[in-house]
Amino acid sequence: MSQFLRDEVLKNLSITEDVLRRINEDFLEIVAQADKNNQEKNLKLSYVIRFDNKGFRLFDFNSVMKYFQEAHRVERFIFMLESKESIASYKMQGKSIELNFYSKEPNNCSLVVQDDNSDWVDAVFWKIKERLNQYKNSNFIVRNRLVPFIVQLIGVVTGFIVSLLIAIKLSPKLAIENALAFSFVIAFLIFSNCWVFIYDAILKTLNYFWPNISFKEGKSIHWLAKALISTAFVGGFLYLFGRLFSYLVVIFKSILK
Repeated sequence: MSQFLRDEVLKNLSITEDVLRRINEDFLEIVAQADKNNQEKNLKLSYVIRFDNKGFRLFDFNSVMKYFQEAHRVERFIFMLESKESIASYKMQGKSIELNFYSKEPNNCSLVVQDDNSDWVDAVFWKIKERLNQYKNSNFIVRNRLVPFIVQLIGVVTGFIVSLLIAIKLSPKLAIENALAFSFVIAFLIFSNCWVFIYDAILKTLNYFWPNISFKEGKSIHWLAKALISTAFVGGFLYLFGRLFSYLVVIFKSILK
């Protein structure tokens, strides 16, 4: 590997056609500057795009943008800039830049710059980083560690109350000891097994509407629609949590009486 490397995971970016063109201009400027300063000749710039279950690696930006415009849903877009030395050594030596945008795999979204010249690595890294900082979006509101916890909490509370209601209605019909506790345990176990799939579906739905990298093609959801969905989600959560808490209080009062 080259002696110096800088990398960073990318989060919550909106990548449009115009953004890709501006990033490409930055890469072309990096190539021209390296050639002007005699740092590296013949840097090779290539692009990878995956969309609608198809993937291509191209060396012409206009060609890759044609696929981007035609795509129904872009899954991946990658900029790769490599020197001949980097290509020959499988990135063990020489200059290389890799900018990865993934809509479905947030852990793979990254910027990686490496070379044997630390000044070049720092300059290039911050040049691209400053460009990307202009395209931050507000998806972090949904894409944070608190949201899965809130969803899980709602699920547990809902499962508890629903199981308790079922147990209260079902236990009088069972001619066994501790019918209420038995009915509750069975109902809660059934709900818990169903909740595993429901929970996964909810998180996938949130990731679909608020991806880590948002490729805003013409067919993507308008920001106003996303705002309305976000408002409905938060409002629904607060209403549901309040109603469930009220039911829980009523149930415990009736049990204590």
